[in-house]
Amino acid sequence: MIENKMNRRGFFSAFIKLTGVAVIAPTVLNSVFSSTAAAQKKRGGAAPAAGGGMPLVDPNDSVAKAVKYIEDYKKAPEAKGNHCATCSFYAKKEAKNGKEAGTCTIFAGKLVYADAWCASWNKKA
Repeated sequence: MIENKMNRRGFFSAFIKLTGVAVIAPTVLNSVFSSTAAAQKKRGGAAPAAGGGMPLVDPNDSVAKAVKYIEDYKKAPEAKGNHCATCSFYAKKEAKNGKEAGTCTIFAGKLVYADAWCASWNKKA
């Protein structure tokens, strides 16, 4: 039979280690989560716009540039008359700056104009 006895020295050693982890862990976790939140805020991430609602996609955003997002499809010859309102990724949501805007699965958490276009345009079924 195997005996698993903890002597006084082992008990206090384990207690001190556990206490150290309990004291240090919240500080480490807080710094990790606060830096993540600050990075999201800097990127314009999950936080809603000041006026309420979702923010519009910034055409200078890295994802927007990657898919050649443009706010007016008439300025993009490769759009060939296609625009977000006729795309399967688009869902009408609200009016922004007097224009129709909606959500797009390409730009999670942000709105795009109905008259915008990007290279990921996909015909609505």
